Amino acid sequence: MIAVSLAGPAMAQAEDSGFTYLEGGIVGGFVNDIETSGVVTGNTPFDLESDADGGGFIGGAWQFAAQMHLFGEYAALGQELEIRSATSTVSGEYDVERWRIGVGYQYPMSDMLTYFGRLSLDQLEFKDARAAGFNLDIDADDSGIGAELGALWQTTPTLQLQGYARYTSVGGIASSGSDPFESDVLVGVNGRWYVLPTIALVTGYEYGKITTLNLGVRLSF
Repeated sequence: MIAVSLAGPAMAQAEDSGFTYLEGGIVGGFVNDIETSGVVTGNTPFDLESDADGGGFIGGAWQFAAQMHLFGEYAALGQELEIRSATSTVSGEYDVERWRIGVGYQYPMSDMLTYFGRLSLDQLEFKDARAAGFNLDIDADDSGIGAELGALWQTTPTLQLQGYARYTSVGGIASSGSDPFESDVLVGVNGRWYVLPTIALVTGYEYGKITTLNLGVRLSF
């Protein structure tokens, strides 16, 4: 949920690698594998198809020591839903909420390259399914442990690129069993374009069982 940028004016140099910040913006995403989920439909023989929709995100971090930081992220997005039974087809929608909070460690290899790792508590929730004529068992939530490893590259004075891989124990929909969600490994590319020393345009792409694309603004401190 952080960001990939494009280019920037030479006058707006980023102040540092940036582990004290606030950011927010819009996010779009797609939930994979909902069509095969017994958690969502229960014992009712519905055929489901989920389509991408949008929402918003907010996040932040605070560096409290030379190489440590606390961080938090929250995103809420809607999903379109098509439900088919033996006799009818109805369009509906549902909401997806994800958040995580945790602690991170950053190790600067040079002025241009920083490695980082994070441990987190992650939560994922599906809720508020709406489809006329259907009683959907789609309200479900779960939480678990997550971990992330990545690198931050200061490519120019105004442009930062970031890549990472992260594990979450609540990253996808379980197709069977009593738990509503299962683990996932996600890969992301992010970045920031500093239009002013403490203000950046941000965008990022994360691929996994829930795939997201975001665009927003970051304030660094």
